[in-house]
Amino acid sequence: MANKNPPDNTGKKYNVSEFTPKQEKFIDIYCSKYGKYSAAECAKLAGYEAKTAYAKANELLNWKKHPAIRNEIDRRLSIMKENWLIDKERHLSNLKRIGDAAEDKGLYGVAGKMEELRGKVQGYYIEKQMLLQKELTEEELEDKIKQLFENEDEYNAINAEFAKKIFPKKDEDKS
Repeated sequence: MANKNPPDNTGKKYNVSEFTPKQEKFIDIYCSKYGKYSAAECAKLAGYEAKTAYAKANELLNWKKHPAIRNEIDRRLSIMKENWLIDKERHLSNLKRIGDAAEDKGLYGVAGKMEELRGKVQGYYIEKQMLLQKELTEEELEDKIKQLFENEDEYNAINAEFAKKIFPKKDEDKS
């Protein structure tokens, strides 16, 4: 680890990081591309050899081997996760910004959709779905079937077609 205090008062800049340049680059890439690149890809981009990138990434992420690196990654990711969360005001602001930009470009469909989404966020539009189920008695079922078919012949014809689709007859004439 590098000494955090410069050895003299000359004003020269010294590396006060406790990480090597490759480790620092790995941390930067891993955090900035979190979820986009695998840890091994981040290790390759940081300058580690392709053959050993997977093992090196696992080693760098192992809190037992490199607790300082793991702590720094966790610290940076926790800051990023706070930015990923949305609140109502920021969400409304983004929808308004996108809608205004779309309207400026003449994309009125997109602008209208953003306005609709802003209304939904604020509770102006409520989507409700209602599903009703009812058990039919045998008599009610018969009445419904009578409403669907004008006569018994029509009922039998449709059921015969349906039965042929479900239960195709095998060609029994072949010997």
